[in-house]
Amino acid sequence: MASRPGVVSFDLDETLWEFMPMMDGALAAAVDELRQREPSVGLIEVAELHRVRAEVAEQMEGTYEELRRESFRRVLAEHGAHDPELSSWMVERWMEARVRTVRLLDDVEPAMDALAARGYLLGAITNGNFPLHRLPLAGRLAFIVHAEHVGEEKPAAAPFARAAELAGIGRERWVHVGDSVESDVLGAQRFGLRAVWLNRRGLDLPEDVHPDAELQSLEQLPETVDRLLGRPPA
Repeated sequence: MASRPGVVSFDLDETLWEFMPMMDGALAAAVDELRQREPSVGLIEVAELHRVRAEVAEQMEGTYEELRRESFRRVLAEHGAHDPELSSWMVERWMEARVRTVRLLDDVEPAMDALAARGYLLGAITNGNFPLHRLPLAGRLAFIVHAEHVGEEKPAAAPFARAAELAGIGRERWVHVGDSVESDVLGAQRFGLRAVWLNRRGLDLPEDVHPDAELQSLEQLPETVDRLLGRPPA
């Protein structure tokens, strides 16, 4: 890996795909499978699942999977389903459905292919629990770091430190890309990485934040990475 020109790491939600269409689609798919398994269970709306999940997050701590399991348990109980195994079954269906319903944004694979052709090592650092390893996209990535597996979420240093350990390449040759000013830009910069703010929605940048670059799509990312790392254009 020492001969690589550098590393480019990516956030996932709102960077590689839109979060809510994926999440809503996966929850709806899990509910459809529940109807087939337990026709007697009353109609469950996606909005209700979101509401109860938010309530659970305020009342208890746990991994994303544990919080989702508890929220499923509560909703199922409200609809008359008290099978203790059913909430775990719902979590499995939901996780599988997320893989089916996610849609990569159009600029993702071309940008990654161009970066890989330049020799950059690619990886992902996420605060979420999306099962990225189940997507074909994972074959392009040298590492995937889930923050909950290292005990702290971005913008804390731990997820970036784990990625650096896996990549084996110095921070001075690293660019992180993400949509969150706090988690991705400030978190990466505090760790000593260059940060590209992916501002797909055209939001205003806080006055005290200075990303190393700002892009509205990934189309110009390969050239931007070359510039930030001082590498001649391909």
